[in-house]
Amino acid sequence: MGNSYKTHADLVKELEQMRQKVQEVEDCKIEFQNVQEKYEKLLDSAPDAMVFVNIDSKIVQANAQFEKLFGYDHGDIIGRELDELIPERFRERHHAYVAGFFNRPAVRNMGSDIEIYARKKNGEEFPADISLSLLNTDVEVLVSAAIRDITKRRQAEEQIKLNFIIQGILNSMLKISLEPLPLEVQFARILDLILSIPHLSFQSKGAIYIIEDDPGILVMKAQRGFSGPARMSCHNIPLGKCLCGQAASLSGLIYSNHADARYDMQCGDTFPHGHYCVPIASGEKKLGVINVYVKEGHKRSGEEESFLTSVANTLAGIIQHNRTEHEKEHLQAQLAQVDKLAALGRFTANVAHEIRNPLTAIGGFARRLDKAIPEQTKEKEYANFIISEVARLEGILKNVLTFSRDVTPQLEEYNIHEIIDRVLIMKEEICREKSVTVHKAYSDLPAILVDNAQLHEAIENLVLNAIDSMPRGGSLTVATNKEVRDGIPYVYVSIHDSGTGIPDDKLDLIFEPFYTTKVADKGTGLGLSITKKVVEDHGGFLKVKSEVGKGSAFTLYFPSKLNGS
Repeated sequence: MGNSYKTHADLVKELEQMRQKVQEVEDCKIEFQNVQEKYEKLLDSAPDAMVFVNIDSKIVQANAQFEKLFGYDHGDIIGRELDELIPERFRERHHAYVAGFFNRPAVRNMGSDIEIYARKKNGEEFPADISLSLLNTDVEVLVSAAIRDITKRRQAEEQIKLNFIIQGILNSMLKISLEPLPLEVQFARILDLILSIPHLSFQSKGAIYIIEDDPGILVMKAQRGFSGPARMSCHNIPLGKCLCGQAASLSGLIYSNHADARYDMQCGDTFPHGHYCVPIASGEKKLGVINVYVKEGHKRSGEEESFLTSVANTLAGIIQHNRTEHEKEHLQAQLAQVDKLAALGRFTANVAHEIRNPLTAIGGFARRLDKAIPEQTKEKEYANFIISEVARLEGILKNVLTFSRDVTPQLEEYNIHEIIDRVLIMKEEICREKSVTVHKAYSDLPAILVDNAQLHEAIENLVLNAIDSMPRGGSLTVATNKEVRDGIPYVYVSIHDSGTGIPDDKLDLIFEPFYTTKVADKGTGLGLSITKKVVEDHGGFLKVKSEVGKGSAFTLYFPSKLNGS
């Protein structure tokens, strides 16, 4: 049997070898810790959240970016199920994806077409982009996933899409505005465009209002989303009234997510809802309002407000363009009428000159015959008839020449009451014959610069018209006073009768040359045209108010200071 005892030297040698092996293990451990520390630092320095998952869908490693993104404390996620990072509605489908990847691993880069959502520790979800790769270790097979929160990128993409759609809508609105369609039809088509955008949470209901003749009233020009008994009934909204009227009055967008106290008009919209009411304006000029419905409780959106403001600005341009075109057409019609009247004036002046001389001769010979013909004969009656008709024709020629001549007023200072009184004295007899009572209501007025003859003719025309409008008698009132309009002082003469009045559809025609409501033997249709021309040649203007059965009032305004005097 051999000797199993070791010498002291052998023991010392083995101890030294053991020490060396322990040191090697310790060195390996330190090296491993250093490598692990470097690996963890490298992993933590990655810009994306990194997570490693084993085949059992257990999380075995995660970096600092992951913990920051998902809201976990350091190491808190290790050993947990991958399902904790997946919204519950996607978990079953995700299990199949994970199993399929382990069976048929393939690198999947970020930016794939798969729409992925991740779940944070607090339950908040966010859209994510994930790249996957397989990692073979000595111990097990892992899947590494790099995760990015693409919320901002998704928002930017959605904003780009929305901007593209909005720009397309605005371009379509401009195209519609260029089509030869009534404004109401254009607005209806524009409403259809606005309410059809899928990216904005509007209900398919809305209306467009504009301000027309009355600056204090919004008039509905188009509505969408209502039909039959449910159609909106608020076709006219006073400024300051309800949400639309307030938006227009304040020139600011008004939002409401429910029918609150500001909603003070019943428009047939009794269902739960809210509104965006956006003013349509051009500079300081109020033009209208666009009213878009949203669901009750809807959250106010800056994107929606920005879009509707752009729509309102485009509508303002469309309305202004439409009105400019109408004004241009009206001006063109007026210019054409002026040209016609100028040609007519030249023609009538030439005709009047040609007729006047032979007419004067006829009148002269008729008066000579009248003197030579015995009384109480048919011939005497015929001669008187000729004289009367010649006088009437001479009056017509005088009016025609007055209207057709471009005569500059010969201005002198006059007391306007003296001119009026002279006209009324000349008409006293006819007023008595027609049972017309004359009333004067004069104010204390300064002398003004006028052409005596022209003003006399203008007032005489109005007085004669007033008398003719009262065939069964009545009241004729002549009033004077002072008034400031647009910062300019005026003296005015108002001639008011209690006669038959003028229908509304005739008021725009009465100043046209040769238009008359009198029978053929009573007027030429030039009296009011001449009166209007006289007043305007003096730098003033003429206003008329009339009501059928109650009478008419013509008011002549003359500047109380003319040519700086």
